[in-house]
Amino acid sequence: MSRPCSDADTITCRHLLVPVEEADESMATVIGAIELARIAAARITFVYAPALAPMPHNYGNRSRELLGKAESVARAQGVPCASAGAVGNDVQAAIPATAREAGCDLVFVGAHGHGTMTRPLVLDVLAAGLPVFAMPNPASAAPAPAPAIRAIRDEHRALSTILRAWLDMLMAANDHGATADVPVMRGMIRFIETFPVARHHPRKQAVLYGRLRRRTARVDAELDELERQHERDAQWVGVLAEAVERFAKGGPLTELLDRVDHYAQFAWAFMGREEGVILPAAQRYLTDADWDKVNAAYCTRDTCTSKTEPGTRGGGHDERPFDMLLAWLADLPDVGCVAHICSHAADGSMQFTT
Repeated sequence: MSRPCSDADTITCRHLLVPVEEADESMATVIGAIELARIAAARITFVYAPALAPMPHNYGNRSRELLGKAESVARAQGVPCASAGAVGNDVQAAIPATAREAGCDLVFVGAHGHGTMTRPLVLDVLAAGLPVFAMPNPASAAPAPAPAIRAIRDEHRALSTILRAWLDMLMAANDHGATADVPVMRGMIRFIETFPVARHHPRKQAVLYGRLRRRTARVDAELDELERQHERDAQWVGVLAEAVERFAKGGPLTELLDRVDHYAQFAWAFMGREEGVILPAAQRYLTDADWDKVNAAYCTRDTCTSKTEPGTRGGGHDERPFDMLLAWLADLPDVGCVAHICSHAADGSMQFTT
């Protein structure tokens, strides 16, 4: 029989600091921290702590994206949360300082934890007198993500690339008098209307959401909410288009920036809930036969093929409606996802096997 150790230190766990970064595995850290917070009735402060130094030039909007996704997952699970923005380039020194400033009593570090910086980061936090929970590395035991899951993540990356680039453009125009390119913005709206709204949302609802509902009722409320958000996403297309056209006719830049910023926050929130709630539930409850059907629906179109590199023409089409947009986005790191999706713009089929 086990018994308590009378001289053991007691560690409180009422407020977690959770660093998030660029890697796909960062969502696993968010999910793990939320589970611990739920057990301990604790709250969470998320902080953006990029593994790269110096920070990427667009770290402001990248930070808001990742923190917005993390917060959306925590709120969906009923865990109180907030964000502390981005730390500086010296992550190892900044994490303990941020934890103390936010009043956190535990730092939760993911298994991937900034690559080779994991051990030094943990040691620095411990040296600052703060306890650390280092999440075990599941890489050796976890199966590779299903093709459909990889495809959904790529869809999210593509939309996020568009939104960050759009915000960067408008912020530069607002702060420094740079150009806000109206034809490019029209291309961005067309991308949102053609892919997330007209193709990706219906496919997820028909193929993934439907099968998940048949296997469990545990996430029905979340699926209902996401379907409502998909409907709102379609409404946002009209709002954004009207805002761009008002700007094109001499309307205020600040109004357009406000609309795009609100849409980005909305989109990051529903992407976070899909990545942090729905995809883990699908991995838990769907059967191998379910995944065969889901993967087949994704592998027949703009996934499970080699990705199109920026500047190349995929799908055998000599003329694509998004060439101007791709040229403008050419230097961004995730533009390959955008180019790959755009390469199938002429494929209008919307038939799904459920």
